[in-house]
Amino acid sequence: MRYPNIAALFRERVNQYRHRDVFYVRQGGRWTGISWDRFERAADDLGCALIALGLQKGTSVCILMGNVPEWPISDLGVIMAGGISVGLYPTSSPEQCRYIINHSDAEFVIVDTEAQLEKILRIRHALPGVRKIIVRERLRTRLDERLIHFDDVLHFGRTHRERVYPALRARAESARPEDIAIMVYTSGTTGPPKGACLSHRYVINSVESLLETIPIYDSDRSFSYLPYCHVAERISGLYNRLYAGAPAYFVDDLNRLWSYMLEVKPTVFGSLPRFYEKLHASIMADVQRASSAEREQFHRALALGRRLSRLRQAGQPIPPELHLEYERRARPILERVKRAFGGEIRIATSGGAPLPLDIAEFFDAAGIPILQAYGLTENVCVAFNRPDRYKFGTVGPPMPGCQVKIAEDGEILVRSRMMFSGYYKDPEKTAEAFRDGWLLTGDLGELDEDGFLKITGRKKEIIVTSTGKNISPLLIENMLKEHPLISQAMVYGEGKSYLVALITLHRSETEQYARARGIAFEHFGQLVRHPDIVSLVERIVDGVNARVSSTESIKKFVILDHDLSMEAGEITPTMKIRRDVVTEKYRDVLERLYE
Repeated sequence: MRYPNIAALFRERVNQYRHRDVFYVRQGGRWTGISWDRFERAADDLGCALIALGLQKGTSVCILMGNVPEWPISDLGVIMAGGISVGLYPTSSPEQCRYIINHSDAEFVIVDTEAQLEKILRIRHALPGVRKIIVRERLRTRLDERLIHFDDVLHFGRTHRERVYPALRARAESARPEDIAIMVYTSGTTGPPKGACLSHRYVINSVESLLETIPIYDSDRSFSYLPYCHVAERISGLYNRLYAGAPAYFVDDLNRLWSYMLEVKPTVFGSLPRFYEKLHASIMADVQRASSAEREQFHRALALGRRLSRLRQAGQPIPPELHLEYERRARPILERVKRAFGGEIRIATSGGAPLPLDIAEFFDAAGIPILQAYGLTENVCVAFNRPDRYKFGTVGPPMPGCQVKIAEDGEILVRSRMMFSGYYKDPEKTAEAFRDGWLLTGDLGELDEDGFLKITGRKKEIIVTSTGKNISPLLIENMLKEHPLISQAMVYGEGKSYLVALITLHRSETEQYARARGIAFEHFGQLVRHPDIVSLVERIVDGVNARVSSTESIKKFVILDHDLSMEAGEITPTMKIRRDVVTEKYRDVLERLYE
């Protein structure tokens, strides 16, 4: 661990890159830079203001913002002031915000938009511990005496700087490696969210493990658009870039990410599987519109690329003549895939859910291996595929500083130098998370002969059928979701003689599929009941059933006429199904499949 705390890392990077730009924002149709020097001054101003307003060392501050520079400014400002930075999902409901704000004992809440402020104002009477609500947007009226504008807070910090800065500096520099820097709340699929306490040591060791695995440099360019409140984006995005000195481009409109790709030409890109699925669909739609000769040429190039991909995954040498044929005949054609990323992509990563094998091999065939990883809030750096050593369908070998073993019941156990410090105000849950010094992940998996980790399910989600068979539904659900039209799938069958499934479809892709095949429909509800769509889903289910045992096969299914949503409490902000909620809500629908 090279740095004793985050503040020491931050000060060194500012001194190293003071007059270079660390953030870029979209203003007036162009990208405008914000320097490291300005970043530091704003973080110091905020930190001074928080101390002057009464923030005690070790006290929490909640941040409810989208991807704007004020998020990392707030994060660093809180940490420099000796506070604990707690992120809230922008998609959180007022009740979810209330729970985390109160549970974390937060004294300040920082929001960006009027919409986010409205959530806090709806619950403000239930937030007795909050001193101030800091708002990024300038408001016309002051609806609560605790409201204060973000710029006014920075000004307040500057006016008190001479008096408060020595305390800020002392708090920042005296932070010990084991002190808590940030708190990340779990998604709460099986109960109330738990506040995982992450120390300075956790953050810095995690970033150093990442940089040893997949190094990024100060010359790299990447986007900021995934939520900072999630541990993966906080560590592998914000702090990873901070350590490397690499700039971030803030995406103000996700619908324009495609065009921003062509402008920024990112060299590093991390996303969720859904993005790659949509990009694949877009590229293939373009190929379909080409002439038959061009389509045939593209598919021949893709087949050649897949041959190379499978040899690389198997660790086998690529024959020189095959490599030469690829360079001459395939690469020029497949360059259109790389151009979709801007043309200069160096590293692409994916996490949060399995990436369908067909999608992974498609991009690898074009020379863009999408590296999948695995981690938890409690230990974000567990396993990662490497640029020169990867296997699709796995999450890679264990990362530096992390040990992985599989328990007798198949549970993945982890021991590392990047371990969380426990759950806030919950010593019992903290104790339950460990056995003999190993973190119990709750995930099921296996290590292959080459040391690659494969996730096979969730221990708590095991279904026991009436015949006594133990079945992991997640593995089957992920197989179903490999098809680009299926958005969510939930397998059901606890205590039953066979399994059934609840399935939802991606609306835009399904409608596009229907139009391309001349399927007439007036609305989406009618489309999902169309015989051709039902038949397609039947074939997908049959294909999955052919890959599993008879007891794991799905005998019947139902297609919903809408997707599962966070607003309805059916999925978490990380797109995991709240199995108990969905089961209760659609129990009648599922039970009818057994009639």
